[in-house]
Amino acid sequence: MVALDSGMDARPLLNIKVPLAGIVAAGAAMAGLIAMAIHGFDDRGLRLASEITWRLASFVFFAAAVTGPVCRVVPLAICKQAGPLRRQMIWAFCASYGVFLAMTLLPNTLGGVLHADLTAGMTIFSIFGGFIVAVLAYAAGRDAAALVGEPARQALLTVAGGFFWLTYALTGLAHLSGPHRPDAFYGISLSLMILALLLRFTDRFVAKMRGPQAALLS
Repeated sequence: MVALDSGMDARPLLNIKVPLAGIVAAGAAMAGLIAMAIHGFDDRGLRLASEITWRLASFVFFAAAVTGPVCRVVPLAICKQAGPLRRQMIWAFCASYGVFLAMTLLPNTLGGVLHADLTAGMTIFSIFGGFIVAVLAYAAGRDAAALVGEPARQALLTVAGGFFWLTYALTGLAHLSGPHRPDAFYGISLSLMILALLLRFTDRFVAKMRGPQAALLS
């Protein structure tokens, strides 16, 4: 399945003290709050905020999944500067997904505002998704290998990354047929997930062609 790159480094974006994850989270939260405000914080606004942050998180996930393979397969000059940001890409996705969960769950617990579409199944999915994203964020850190070992850390990244890849891919598939309103996003999302998978396969193939040491470093 899709494994997010485990060699991501944790450094601020362009030497700015605010990390990339914080910038992405703030942007997603702002987009969600604007969507709520436009509709007067009614149920329609809550649904729109949840949908917008879900979509933003999917694009951040795609970026996190392909940053490593693209920089290894196509060693452009910009990749040398982007290298220190690879770990931050994972945390940026985790932050954006956390904002999505907040936009979905918090209105049901604060101020008596109810989200009509929030079912028990959706609540369970949100809790499980929150647990998986926490595992992903932890496994991307430098201390995970020292505590659980590098093979276990890689396994955690693979399983957590695979979960979110399947989530976005299956959601896209579900909206390509059936009584749904036409929406190009789901086709784009599914295409991006397939592209991410192909890039991961290409990365592994190139690594094997370059020899055992290159495969180990990838």
